[in-house]
Amino acid sequence: MASPLVAPLSAPSVPSPLPPGNNHLSPHDIVTYFRCPQEMEIHRRQRESWRSGRPLGGILGAPGPGLLRSPLPPPPLDHLVVFQGRLDVFSGDTLIYEDPDERNLPILFPPAQNHAHAFLHDHAPLLHDPAWDLAGRPDLVIRRRDGSLVPVEYKETHLWERYHEVHGRVFDVIQALAECRLVEATWQVRPRMGIVYYGDTQGDGTREGWMEIPYGDRERGWLEHALTQIRKDPERRPVPSDHTCPTCEVNRDGLCPSAKFRYEGLRGAGPRPGAYGIPPWRGPGRFPSS
Repeated sequence: MASPLVAPLSAPSVPSPLPPGNNHLSPHDIVTYFRCPQEMEIHRRQRESWRSGRPLGGILGAPGPGLLRSPLPPPPLDHLVVFQGRLDVFSGDTLIYEDPDERNLPILFPPAQNHAHAFLHDHAPLLHDPAWDLAGRPDLVIRRRDGSLVPVEYKETHLWERYHEVHGRVFDVIQALAECRLVEATWQVRPRMGIVYYGDTQGDGTREGWMEIPYGDRERGWLEHALTQIRKDPERRPVPSDHTCPTCEVNRDGLCPSAKFRYEGLRGAGPRPGAYGIPPWRGPGRFPSS
């Protein structure tokens, strides 16, 4: 019997609707697959149900035992650089893309340096990479004075001493790498890095900061491997654990048959210290490479 139509409690945190039946992967899909392949599969079916108005059908969840850990290795994490304060932009920089459907994005540029309207006048806001079948929307794309491009993902939360253990730095890295690839495919310029900018909107700004994620051959190779792995995985089995289930939106909506822990909210329990091989946070500045 088909499952009843389940509308998400809020609009999915994914790119704008794609045509029904489209198999593009999004940055969000890669993040959720890394957390739990079954979460990604159910979430994609849930989104399709939400978009089409058709009920969810079939069995939700893969048969058999769950996995003990993610089937994907973590992306390279040994050359991330973290800064405190407002994101640096300069007089020679320009804003060339801004997601028109994102609300409360920071205003980083004066009007004379904001050229995002020019791109959106001639192109759809959804960036698509036909070679890797990837689609999504960065929040911002900055063109630096030297011609380099930098995608920026904005988070309203704050950067603080134990941020990376609680909120899952690895998930933000994955999203930034996918957005680098989308920029590369759209503008035919490979970014040297992506940025995740933390606005500290609920605080006084003292814990505002950003993280620079390199996008070199290692990172690009990891992303290509991840997309191949996702598409070749016929089972998409669950990874039930105390650092995924409490923050899983599929668990929140009562659609996961494999959840082992109660949903606690998107800002509840996150990855435990040391999860995914993440080095411990050692304050502002450069992370050690070993």
